[in-house]
Amino acid sequence: MSNRTFPEYKPVQISDGFWAIEQNGVRCWLFEGDDMALLVDAGFGGDLKSVVQTLTDKPVQLILTHADMDHIGAAWQFGPVMMHPAEFSYYEMRNGRLPETIPVWEGETIDIGRYCFEIILISGHTPGSVALLEKNHRFIITGDTVGKEPVYMFGNGRNMPAYLAAIRKLKGIKSDFDVILASHGKMNIEPEFLTQLCLLASEICFGKLPQPQPAPAHMPESVKVYKKGDAAFYLESK
Repeated sequence: MSNRTFPEYKPVQISDGFWAIEQNGVRCWLFEGDDMALLVDAGFGGDLKSVVQTLTDKPVQLILTHADMDHIGAAWQFGPVMMHPAEFSYYEMRNGRLPETIPVWEGETIDIGRYCFEIILISGHTPGSVALLEKNHRFIITGDTVGKEPVYMFGNGRNMPAYLAAIRKLKGIKSDFDVILASHGKMNIEPEFLTQLCLLASEICFGKLPQPQPAPAHMPESVKVYKKGDAAFYLESK
């Protein structure tokens, strides 16, 4: 699509038929089923399709956890894209024209045989962010909503009260999973970490912000890090 050079995609096998695909700080996921494979997110861009074809010879369906640019870069290589309709406008706002999509809704399942994922809407980081819950294997993929690196919560489309509601929602079902799979930083996160995120998000919603810390130099000067324990957010300072 462009002459831009992108960082290399590096697959890491987690278990039989399950890979994390790392790309310069962001992580995609690939699951091989009986007759098809499911790719979760598409990184910054570059030839992801060729990498995926070295891992599986089955047809690949892509689903996006959300439409930030570091998750959709190679999406155009995989045909119709699964996405929650609440994310459509955000996709267009951030990235231009919406691609051909297959809407996925809260409570629907994507069953590929070896793995079966339930869609859970977790608005806040973006309006249509979704999690993919695999009850049999007891893990959940949460995109950028849960992570031990600061969660981006500044700019159009971010909503802290909605985010807090999403974290409370995940806490309410944490008996269904033993590990949270994050898209940035530490890969495997314990469900108990949701309590830290919930506490910090709640305090921020009620105006009890911790002392701001500097954000990386490439970010706008108005953006600061607000941190408590291992939970942290990038927010615009008031």
